[in-house]
Amino acid sequence: MFELLYIILIFIVGFFIANKVSKQIRSNIPYLVFVIHMSFSFLYYLYVKTHAADANMYYYKGMLEKENFLSAFGTSTDFIVFLSALLQKIGFDKLSLFFLFGLFGYIGFVYLIKMLAYIPKFFFGFPLLYVVLLLPGFHFWTSALGKDSLFFMALMMFFYSIQKLPSNFIMLIFSFLILALIRPHMGFILLLSVLTALFFRNPGKFKFSHVLLGITTIVVLIVFLPFVLEFLNVDQMQLNEMNKRFEEFTNYGAQMKDDVSSYVDMSDANIITKLFAYLFRPLFFDAHSFMQLAASFENFILLSIILSWLKSIRFNIIKWYKAFPISRKIMAIYIAAGWLILAMGMYNLGLTSRQKYMLIPVIFIIIFDVYNFKLLHQKKT
Repeated sequence: MFELLYIILIFIVGFFIANKVSKQIRSNIPYLVFVIHMSFSFLYYLYVKTHAADANMYYYKGMLEKENFLSAFGTSTDFIVFLSALLQKIGFDKLSLFFLFGLFGYIGFVYLIKMLAYIPKFFFGFPLLYVVLLLPGFHFWTSALGKDSLFFMALMMFFYSIQKLPSNFIMLIFSFLILALIRPHMGFILLLSVLTALFFRNPGKFKFSHVLLGITTIVVLIVFLPFVLEFLNVDQMQLNEMNKRFEEFTNYGAQMKDDVSSYVDMSDANIITKLFAYLFRPLFFDAHSFMQLAASFENFILLSIILSWLKSIRFNIIKWYKAFPISRKIMAIYIAAGWLILAMGMYNLGLTSRQKYMLIPVIFIIIFDVYNFKLLHQKKT
């Protein structure tokens, strides 16, 4: 009874959001995205019935913890288990949990839609906006019970609120707390991206604000250092110990090499190869299953879009970075830092297929902004 009621409420809320945003942007695409996204949420629910997935772990651990859900509170996996236990305590079941987290993912898409400039740009005859918003893997990985849907929602809320300050300050704080609870290391990267962009916003003009930002950066490093060390499982601040732990993290999964088809040995690869692999593999030569084959098609589209964009700006990323407003500079630094750190720890193509959506939507925002700027400039000239 409660599950049916929750599902009905989730869909009412979703259609209400779609209706409101459709009127704001004068387009029906929010309705289309909602229907597709919630369909993927249901498909993911069916998928985990016969396949091993983190969503099953979150659900069953939550079931065990629901009578004492407060004890489950923590960061990373513990935070999702805590939410699962809390929601099950008030009557959510597995299907309604999937739809609720699917709604979280849809809210992420809503804020992404608001930040994407509408431009008459086409990709092999299809409107680029629709290609980006309807990528199957994008919906699949952000539609289920787990970290990815909630992280995607919070990330889009964070970047949307940055460009709408000070009116959206509460949203900014709320979204950052969610990000930091789900993936503390990414919250750390995000905060440093903000501080770095602000510190270098006026190169050559040293002001008192630079001193304050420098002090703030040091405080942030001191406050977050225990969490980062805990994430890396480092007990002592010794360089050799940190190197040892980092190597263990980078090579994690190698012991299961023979059992996991998506494992890739990147231990001897250079940084360029790792960066490419993180965003664009598996490609067709990597595909050993239907899921990997589907991901290959999507990665080919992503690679084509990014290469086309780089060609349009003549690969002069620095020039465009200098022209960006501060909100986009924060995004650019976040992409660069996040891509580097995540790629260094890559070992599993299945894992990267999910985690790269911590970066891909932000890349899309940058791409659309540059296309829009060039289009407006051409009209003026």
